[in-house]
Amino acid sequence: MTSVETLVATASVPVLAGPEAGADLVTELIPGETLEVVERGGCLRVVVPSHRSRLDPRGYPGWVADEAALRIAEEWSPGFVVAEPNPAGLPLGSLVREAGENAVLPCGAQTALDEVAAIPLGERASRSEVEISSTLLGLPYRWGGTDSTTGMDCSGMVYRVMQLRGVCVPRDADDQFDYAPFSSSEHWEAAREGDLVFFGEGEITHVGFYVGGGAYISEHGSGGTMVRAMTDDPYRGFARYVA
Repeated sequence: MTSVETLVATASVPVLAGPEAGADLVTELIPGETLEVVERGGCLRVVVPSHRSRLDPRGYPGWVADEAALRIAEEWSPGFVVAEPNPAGLPLGSLVREAGENAVLPCGAQTALDEVAAIPLGERASRSEVEISSTLLGLPYRWGGTDSTTGMDCSGMVYRVMQLRGVCVPRDADDQFDYAPFSSSEHWEAAREGDLVFFGEGEITHVGFYVGGGAYISEHGSGGTMVRAMTDDPYRGFARYVA
């Protein structure tokens, strides 16, 4: 049996739709996340196991054009996830070995990281989905992005916020609805604050968090992270991952 080559990101790594120049960004690794190499060539054909997708049972599929920010992950065993903005400039959701003054990064370097900025892997951040999302107001919209320091798309923001709440949701908006423990096409008045709300013409193409009062927060293509009225976009339903 051929062994799987697993690499860990030491910085943000774009995963593209194809190997050709100018291919669209489809998802993005941040420091500490891993990918598996499916095929080597001019570019790496990869899957990202933690970014769940119906496109491939192994993880989100795509291509990586530059290996500079990847290293062999055989000894990588993170214990903490970055849950707050921090002087080290690490994106929310980054994985490190330790917290405190000697946080160990996936490249092996150490950095000062306040213990309140990182929580043990698998624990829930104390702030709610809406509170975490609100810290991202004004963040630029980037198709395929998941990096809270440079920009995200709508489902990328939901993915990162839910990660901090201790829940691994699928990467794309339609999967986030279809694979939720509870989903409904009822009117949004039945939704709770923090539920995922979904939009789209004909199919689900957009997602955010319900904030109550007929409004939601999301990464929106019209201007980045913002609060919008539920009536501003074609509503499709809501879903719940956290009881």
